[in-house]
Amino acid sequence: MFLKWFFRKKDNEKKAGGAPEPDGEDKATNPDDIPLELTHVGPYEIVAPIGRGGMGTVYKAIDRQRDITVAIKVLDRRYDVDKKRRKRDYLGREILIAASLEHENIVRLHNEIVEQEDVNGNIRRCLIMEYIDGHNLMKHIQDRDLTMAQMLDIITRLCRGLDYLHQNKVVHRDIKPHNFLISRDLQKVKIVDFGLSKSDASWRTRRLRETGGTRKYMSPEQLANGSLDARSDIFSFGIVMYELFTGKHPCSATDKNELVRQLRSSSYKFELPSKYNPSITPALDRIILKALRKHPDRRYQSATELLLDLTRLAESRI
Repeated sequence: MFLKWFFRKKDNEKKAGGAPEPDGEDKATNPDDIPLELTHVGPYEIVAPIGRGGMGTVYKAIDRQRDITVAIKVLDRRYDVDKKRRKRDYLGREILIAASLEHENIVRLHNEIVEQEDVNGNIRRCLIMEYIDGHNLMKHIQDRDLTMAQMLDIITRLCRGLDYLHQNKVVHRDIKPHNFLISRDLQKVKIVDFGLSKSDASWRTRRLRETGGTRKYMSPEQLANGSLDARSDIFSFGIVMYELFTGKHPCSATDKNELVRQLRSSSYKFELPSKYNPSITPALDRIILKALRKHPDRRYQSATELLLDLTRLAESRI
């Protein structure tokens, strides 16, 4: 029965050409190599690119008259040219879901899309948001520059934000280190990018079924293109926790197809995180691996439950 649950969508995937191809697959891009597509957006002067993802580019921008710094997401032009992609309206969905959320660990968005002509004369859709002077979590994972106490504090605060999303009936669907921003002084920790999210509170997103996300952070049920709930985000968050504390992805595969197989297969067991970081306690091992259980019914059933365990662990270290 367990294997049937994992592979019941196999025929549908074959028709679609295999495992779902994510829109949000990350590409390692040096911001210095990203050309400026716009000079300004409304009163904001574009200063420099911050990064590029599967859906567009994010820039740092300044309103010099009011001395306000913001981040501006400019949707890739393919999403305007391609009618099918345009219909999905990722920026509209992001505003619909995220603009009404108010939490210290959720990035703040302006509640409108701004249209601006780019340097080539094309009209581009732009989203203005809170600027965080720092890096995404992947930089810290790669640089190994955080202490155990700092990592535990950051992951606990991110879990608070995730719990808030789920309490407000939002499933993020693209949980990964690149969508967690940390300020340089480590005082601000934010969840960003709601372009693939679903909200049961909105009829416009409740019935969305399209594939999306980043394969190496997907839950087994997301890889099977099944229906998703908050427990899928928890599995993805488990991968992030594993990477943050160990510097390694929990799967050993380097080939994309083999990685998908390892994420989905009940026979592939994740190594104890403490094998790669002896500072990890047995309690933290249990927390991470419980979030990573392949069947959703055996995982943490809510981010609240996960947050309680992380909070207890943090308090026990004081």
